[in-house]
Amino acid sequence: MNIQYWITKGALRNRQQDLEKIKSMINSAEVNARVTQDIKINDSTATLVFREAYESIRQLGDAKLWLIGYEPKNHEVSMAILKEFDIEDKIKLNSLDRLKKIRHDINYQGFRASVEQAGEILEFWNKCGIEILRILKKEMRISDINCIIIHGCPSDAKKVMNPQSRTYDKHWMPWTKKQLISKGIKVETPLMPEPWNPQYDLYKKEFEKYRVDENSVLIGHSCGCAFLVRWLGETNKKINKLILVAPWKIPDKNNKFRKEFYTYPIDATIKERVNKIVMFTADDEEEDGKKSLKIYNKYLDGKVIELKKHGHYTLEDMGTEEFPELIDEIIN
Repeated sequence: MNIQYWITKGALRNRQQDLEKIKSMINSAEVNARVTQDIKINDSTATLVFREAYESIRQLGDAKLWLIGYEPKNHEVSMAILKEFDIEDKIKLNSLDRLKKIRHDINYQGFRASVEQAGEILEFWNKCGIEILRILKKEMRISDINCIIIHGCPSDAKKVMNPQSRTYDKHWMPWTKKQLISKGIKVETPLMPEPWNPQYDLYKKEFEKYRVDENSVLIGHSCGCAFLVRWLGETNKKINKLILVAPWKIPDKNNKFRKEFYTYPIDATIKERVNKIVMFTADDEEEDGKKSLKIYNKYLDGKVIELKKHGHYTLEDMGTEEFPELIDEIIN
């Protein structure tokens, strides 16, 4: 859905996520629909049934928008967001526009809903609404997660100092951030200081501006993995998940910055304070990358996922910015 379009129309505005409000909306939609199901449909009750069922459907859309940080200003945008749900009977979501028009005619033209229309909207709830409700409840459970993604270390300082030409903070990261935000997950992608000459103390100072707690998922790419593992070992922090993408631990020759950055003992007790550790590698990763993975896994004993033709997990190696396997490991 084109969020900017709806903001321009005045149908949406940015709002801080309010989990209690979202829970209340979801509960209200579920209870209201359940009660409406018990009403016997006839010519006298059809309009009431239609209105109440429609209200439950609208509240599902409202809840989704609040989950991703927006307040809806009308029911049109709430219906639009529902079309984004990947449900089994997705084609049936096309009937939302017609249901919206019927509701408009009832509210503003004085029309009465027919028995058939009342039955149709209840059928929509049973086939689509209940599944959307189930998805929203799952998203509520994952909405407490906060992710921090630490990028890798480029080698060409001149090129990467230009925001237009640099790639170290791009690759799969913007796509991943967008996907997670759409699910109501908070994501931070800080730019680390002078990553072409990484220095742990400077990284630490920048990283600790962000909240890390037992709901956190920390994700590193390449040298970002080296920083996260050292930081977790030094701070003894408990987190939800640690995900290392193409982890690196072997310093470049004749580079004092990288030698100091990569050379430290891995604290094997990290795995006792992290619920899940995942490491992504590839069949065509560089040899030093494969050696690095073995070093990390020796101490952290994580789940290793090897994907075909992903190289060092850069855009050039992967051929795509999409990384659905990472999304699965974050939310499941």
